[in-house]
Amino acid sequence: MKKLLALSLSALVASTLAAKEIKVGVLQPLTGPIASFGQKTLDGIKLVYEKYNKLPNGDTIKLVVVDNQFDKVQTVNGYKRLASGEKVVAIEGPLASSMSLAIKRFAGSTKTPTVTQIATNPRVTKGSKYITRACFTDDFQGVVGATYALKHNLKKAVIILDMKQDYSVGLAKEFAKAYKKGGGKILKKLYINSGDKDFNAQVAQIKRIKPDFIYAPIYAPEGGLLVRQLRAAGVNVAIMGGDGLADVNLMTKLAGKAANGVMFTDHFDPVKAPTPLSKQFIKDFQAKYKRLPSAFAATGADGYLLIYNAIKQCNTKANKTNLQFKQCVNNALRNTKNLEAVTGYLTINPKTGNPVNKPAVVEEIQNGKSVFKELIKP
Repeated sequence: MKKLLALSLSALVASTLAAKEIKVGVLQPLTGPIASFGQKTLDGIKLVYEKYNKLPNGDTIKLVVVDNQFDKVQTVNGYKRLASGEKVVAIEGPLASSMSLAIKRFAGSTKTPTVTQIATNPRVTKGSKYITRACFTDDFQGVVGATYALKHNLKKAVIILDMKQDYSVGLAKEFAKAYKKGGGKILKKLYINSGDKDFNAQVAQIKRIKPDFIYAPIYAPEGGLLVRQLRAAGVNVAIMGGDGLADVNLMTKLAGKAANGVMFTDHFDPVKAPTPLSKQFIKDFQAKYKRLPSAFAATGADGYLLIYNAIKQCNTKANKTNLQFKQCVNNALRNTKNLEAVTGYLTINPKTGNPVNKPAVVEEIQNGKSVFKELIKP
């Protein structure tokens, strides 16, 4: 009996000593103008990480979190630190399209599997073997905006875009293409820059042009101020943006009651949980954070689940070196099929790195809350 106990203890000690720690990088804007997006994303990542941090053989995953401050220099430096200094096997992030484009060549040169959970510009994954996306792209998101407008007989539009953001420029282009193809007319394109606070010149032009629809694929810090100034000037036409306007709290804080009725396309609505895992995630999220999860939390969780699933497949003796491990993880990410996640079941096109057939929701701001309007499928 003593011999058996000794053998069991020896086996347990050997197993514990053999278990290793596998690092996964998280690169998000935790400070700066869109810090709330990064914080919400990290909340979603941490929640699923609590359940999925240990691998079948006893190895554990350690998150290494870096704040990129929504700044390209900080993003590149943070990415290099994670890929080369920390020697992570994969990175989740960056969040925004412009930041993801900034690290694109470094993902290739360091051969680091990278999952951007919510960067929607098509160029992010185009031509890259090492960036995989967990969300739909702007060539679909733009179509959703155009489809909604035309369906509701809103056929004269003004587009407002941020020239400093690849996300904004790309989404405006895709909306315009689909809108004109469907019979809509673009009356004018107006330009802003990140950080602007005075939109009186743009508002005056819109008031003179008299569109029946305003498409504003910009971020919430500028979006909330723009909406407030539009409504104060008596411009009461329908306004829609992309997922950059999905910070409902900030939109309401900046625009007040003027934010009511503003619409945006998004990746997820907790009222429409698409999978059993999604339902449990929403329940756990409410219990932990005392609020419903946003699309940022949901896609953040999805990005981590993609990485965890790939690591689980690759955590074998065959992958001895860090480079071998990373190559296996990248291949597993690119060949993900029907993975149950928070926003739905994820299948990745191995050639493009993009998910297949991801639907979008149209949301409307009402009294400080995001309210589901429509589900639009590819």
